[in-house]
Amino acid sequence: MDFSIIIEFLQRFETAKVVAYMRTLDMTTLLHNPWLLGGVGGLAVAALLLRWRLLLVTLFTVSSLTGLIAYTLEQEKSAGALGIEPLVIFVMIGATIVLLAIYFLFIKAE
Repeated sequence: MDFSIIIEFLQRFETAKVVAYMRTLDMTTLLHNPWLLGGVGGLAVAALLLRWRLLLVTLFTVSSLTGLIAYTLEQEKSAGALGIEPLVIFVMIGATIVLLAIYFLFIKAE
């Protein structure tokens, strides 16, 4: 049995190559990638139908915080300089997202 194909495939995932690829990624194009959005949506539907609360809350939290960060960075570009208003919005909505995640994971029982 020849494992050279498997070894060649796994060599693509060396730490240096993964880090170099991560540095070339652009977050704005990644956030609007239809394959990523479809995958997250499919996972959310599966978690909802199969009642996997942990996965659903995790997807909600990560996607909400990612959207909040993207919104805050857009405000910085349109306003010219990061003022106090985007920071207050970020802190208030971020705290709400974290509190909702804590509520759904630890407080609310089924």
